[in-house]
Amino acid sequence: MNLLNNISNINIVKMFDDYELYDDVQALGMALLGVNVALWLVSLALGKTWPVDFIWSTWPILHCAYLLQTSGGDRTNEGGAIIALVLTAIWGVRLTYNFAVARSGIGHEDWRYQNMRRDIGPTHFWWVSLFSVFLGQSCFMFVGCLSFHTIVAAPVPFWSRTLPGTMITASAILLEVVSDQQMNQFIKARQEKRTERRVLDTGLWSFSRHPNYFGEFQFWFGLYVMGGARLNSLSLVGPACMFFLFWGVSIELMEARQRARKGAEWEQYVKDVPSAFLPRPPIGTRG
Repeated sequence: MNLLNNISNINIVKMFDDYELYDDVQALGMALLGVNVALWLVSLALGKTWPVDFIWSTWPILHCAYLLQTSGGDRTNEGGAIIALVLTAIWGVRLTYNFAVARSGIGHEDWRYQNMRRDIGPTHFWWVSLFSVFLGQSCFMFVGCLSFHTIVAAPVPFWSRTLPGTMITASAILLEVVSDQQMNQFIKARQEKRTERRVLDTGLWSFSRHPNYFGEFQFWFGLYVMGGARLNSLSLVGPACMFFLFWGVSIELMEARQRARKGAEWEQYVKDVPSAFLPRPPIGTRG
């Protein structure tokens, strides 16, 4: 009985960090849950799940802004928190613009959700979508936001943590902007019949088959570095989960889709650009 009592008294958060850094986690988690449920109900009325896209691009901004507003005292790293908020806002605007304007626009349902709707069937997809589409990816995003807690509440030397983290995060945003722009221009060229190529294999896309995914992971890793980059920090779960999400899930789904749609042209691209994630210089004749 004593052993059970000791186990029940273990604070998992305190094992990794000063648990007071995460006092707001429960309230923020409940707020995000409410946002998910509200937009899920909207998606049921619309018959499409596209409202979920706004959660990923807007919640991190609100999360960081809330912590900056409510945190105070000598332990507040206000300068680092403001930098993180500005960078996150730029990242969120870029992401929102890309899916709402540059690509298919508001109202378009992502092909992954379309496939899920088809495979599961309308009888069950309506309730499964709450957990798989909305809450599922929001959990990954939420643990990524844990870095904001260490940035705001745990002051670290600017030159040793905040500055390197800022450079990593800013360069990640630039990487995503450039890769998105190159892909958008390629898609437009195909739509206007200015090219017959079906695979973009130039620019950043000659360094990695998914430079945008790497940029997204780098963004969250940069925030983790801004917060101190401590191995015993709970915020480490964020970039770890993001790596799993993009490397183990998103890339696998995208590669299977591209292989099925583009066949030999995609297989040749894989040979020419062997790196699916980490950008590296082209090889062979492409170099």
